Amino acid sequence: MKNLFLTLIISILISSCGENRSEKTLAINEIKDLNVSADFIIKKDTFDFSINGDLRKVTYYNDKYYCMFQTKRENTSGSFKKMVILNNKGKFIEDVFVPGGIQSMFYYDIRIENDSLFLQRAQHDEENFVLGKYVANFQPIETRAFKTYEDEQYNVYSTCRGEWGGTVFFQDKKTNELYEGSSTCPIVVNKIGSEYFVTNYMGHMIGFASVNKISDPKNLAKSKWDFKKRFGSENQKGIEKLLDTMDFYIPTSFVVKNKLLHIYNDDKGTYIAEIENEKMKPIYTFDFKFSPQFNQRLSNGKQILTFDIAESEKDGILIIDGNNLDFKFLR
Repeated sequence: MKNLFLTLIISILISSCGENRSEKTLAINEIKDLNVSADFIIKKDTFDFSINGDLRKVTYYNDKYYCMFQTKRENTSGSFKKMVILNNKGKFIEDVFVPGGIQSMFYYDIRIENDSLFLQRAQHDEENFVLGKYVANFQPIETRAFKTYEDEQYNVYSTCRGEWGGTVFFQDKKTNELYEGSSTCPIVVNKIGSEYFVTNYMGHMIGFASVNKISDPKNLAKSKWDFKKRFGSENQKGIEKLLDTMDFYIPTSFVVKNKLLHIYNDDKGTYIAEIENEKMKPIYTFDFKFSPQFNQRLSNGKQILTFDIAESEKDGILIIDGNNLDFKFLR
């Protein structure tokens, strides 16, 4: 009976593509209590905010969500970027002016450093923009490198050059020495004990995903302070490849009880899995299929992702905090 009920609810969700927002929200909220397990706590909520566009990027900054949308123009096929600020309950606060230099960016990342929000052109690092703490418009700044991860011992940087590869860099904070290894293209860095785990994905051509373990960054090849090299590193020294696949995309990896876990999806569904014998071993199956994208790792280990559900044309914000996964649906 439970499986029949679950199937019925999912059917309602899928069939709601052409229905109005309140009906879609009802279908989502009706299944929230079915997703609680002993291992993972899945929460679903709906932010009371709608916009004619798609959520592309989000970051948590100054206790607010800064959301970048690709919005649709009326009476034309063109589109433009629009950033809005939402509070913790999803209420609209204000718009952020997005200048022409950002409008023309196809690949970009939002970074938080030194109490400021930066927008960086991805892959080629041609332009950076900064959003001050008490202003609501971006200003261009000199190109700079941003940290991917940081702990007491190392600053970690990364680059992605698309089909030309990528690199992960470890800077020893005491000696300032820099070490590098091949890593195409780093999405997120996690640490368990004294070991680092780098999750990569590159979507060029067929695309591939990998997870690398670095037990001691000092065993990597020594590097120079040059993050603008056209090609990624070819150095494999000091890197153990835990997974290397072309079968699926890994949008993020995270740590629960000192175990590295991963989200991925295939044609059948979306899963949480661990790596066993260089293969994914699913340990949890979500009751709806969605496509997430990593955006930010907070200093306390929480992760912020965007996600979308193709069947219902819904998207939103996913917050991962250990074994708690909190979905904030938009529209």
